[in-house]
Amino acid sequence: MKRITKQAVSLLLCGMGTILCDAQESHADRNALYKAEKQLIEGQLSYNPREAVATYTHLASKGSARAMNGLGLIYFKGITTPVNETEGIKWLEKAGENGYAKSWYNLALLYKEGIGKAKDIAKAVSYFEKAAKAGYNKAWQQWAEIYKDGIDVPQDYTAAMDIFRQGAENGNVHCLYSQGYLYYKGFGCQQNYSKALELFESASQKGDKYGMYMLGLCYRNGYGTSIDNEKAKYWLTKSAALGVKSSDRELAESQPENAEPNQAKTVSRPFEEVTNINSTEAPKTFIKVKQLPLNNSLTGNYRGSLIRYDWSGQNIISSIPLEINFNQNGKKLVGNIKEKTGQNVKLKAELQNNKIVFEDSKIELLDYYHKSAPTPYDIKEAQIQLIQADDALFLAGNIQLYDSKRHENEKPMYLIMERSEAVNSTKESLSSVLIYPNPVLSEFNLSFDLDKDMDVSMEIYSMNGVNLYSREWKQMKAGHQSKTINLNLPGGYYPLRLKYNNEIKTTILIKQ
Repeated sequence: MKRITKQAVSLLLCGMGTILCDAQESHADRNALYKAEKQLIEGQLSYNPREAVATYTHLASKGSARAMNGLGLIYFKGITTPVNETEGIKWLEKAGENGYAKSWYNLALLYKEGIGKAKDIAKAVSYFEKAAKAGYNKAWQQWAEIYKDGIDVPQDYTAAMDIFRQGAENGNVHCLYSQGYLYYKGFGCQQNYSKALELFESASQKGDKYGMYMLGLCYRNGYGTSIDNEKAKYWLTKSAALGVKSSDRELAESQPENAEPNQAKTVSRPFEEVTNINSTEAPKTFIKVKQLPLNNSLTGNYRGSLIRYDWSGQNIISSIPLEINFNQNGKKLVGNIKEKTGQNVKLKAELQNNKIVFEDSKIELLDYYHKSAPTPYDIKEAQIQLIQADDALFLAGNIQLYDSKRHENEKPMYLIMERSEAVNSTKESLSSVLIYPNPVLSEFNLSFDLDKDMDVSMEIYSMNGVNLYSREWKQMKAGHQSKTINLNLPGGYYPLRLKYNNEIKTTILIKQ
């Protein structure tokens, strides 16, 4: 006999709200279903799954849509009977056809997660739509999020926005928040803090805890409204009390994301589009760069900064020091990018007429909301120009990162870098650095290759630049080197630096 726990029974507890009750159910049938629901909960004195299944079967045969829904889920879970997905689908569809909207939602969830071995997103979308339009309000959010996140379908923010709008009009409060989220970031619409603020306010007044969090951020940063720390604290505190951990973290921060705003109230405006860059300074507000034909080769070593703006592009949020090495061969571009934490990321790209398209190029970056663990990004594309200023050559323009965990683009970014030297094509003295395993539990192997005898030292630093561990090896022989290191440090990210011949090579060690 298969038993069902309290956690798993949630799908079977079909809900006692009037929207889900079968108007044709008699008082006796409703009582019988209530008793059967309790009989499916392991640990209850009334636990009796066989009698419960018999009740569902009997009432479903009498025409109770709620019992049909429960019976369909019983077949899926195999309660007192072998799992039978065909029967499960049959009874859930019967329940929907008889007016029980939640059964369409249950079918959608099953197809989204995978009935048997395969998912069927097309069927999931169809059933979420049926559930939503039949009156099961929770389905609006799930239906829209498939398009918003591009879950096994092409990402379509416009479709998501339209479904969120319909959901909000039909009483789904969280859809108000979700509309605001898209306006806040400018996904599928013109970025608009004022419109986002209005929607977050409406969602918050109706009790949505995530709307409260975003409303608090708007007041704290001055996004779409004047900076108001008291209102920010009020809404963040309410959100935190409802369990939003991000609100707790925001309240603990001494400064907001927009710590040095250009104005007390940030008003969203369309990005300025620039055909010719004529400055080697980072612009105070984001500019959208048009890539012109590149007359000079990109080959070279560049040093500069990656400027991150808020979603409106009106304020600089952070500036990240970078070094980039490019090697151009026709339309092909390879190289690496070094970031202040010590990452050394390989780059691979193709030059097109109006942009540079990257392939299999990834980077991890810390930001205001993720200070302890960096966010992994795919480097998608860039629009750049080369600027000759006196005897110096600068690379400047936009770069687009994609957050693969959240299924969305990162904030607007501007790259400004000066070419310092031509690429050194000579063989590196120290190469092929590898940490294994990485993440590290307590011990790891550090290996690298030397092209000649030399002294090498290793240092491990905190993200704040504090030296936590050092080793030195005198007159290591040319060839492959391998060292086993025991490490007793808290979990986190640590720059590991190898020093040799007045040079430094850095990588990131991850401690579990």
